[in-house]
Amino acid sequence: PQQANARYILNEETGEYDEVTDEDWQTTWKKRLEKAQAMGTEDVFLAAQGAGNLELKEGMEESDASKKRRAMAGCRNDGLRAKSGVDDVKVCTKRVLSGDFQFMIDAM
Repeated sequence: PQQANARYILNEETGEYDEVTDEDWQTTWKKRLEKAQAMGTEDVFLAAQGAGNLELKEGMEESDASKKRRAMAGCRNDGLRAKSGVDDVKVCTKRVLSGDFQFMIDAM
């Protein structure tokens, strides 16, 4: 199969196509490492569980799906569960899956 080489992506804000600049893999991974080193251990684990990049959402209302993802990650964290007042992982997960996730968001 042929590989697609996309050089332009559609900018949803302007409706125009923006050119994509490629970086070598070393530069890309160096940026990722620098970002990870600036994060605390707990932040790294939360990001790995899909609950990171909150600072990128500034100015935007966080979706319920995003809040639910963060709350699910919080249910896997002993400290956050204790802070939320729900000690049992299964109870925490069940509450989040049923749509009651604000208790965990508040604990974060």
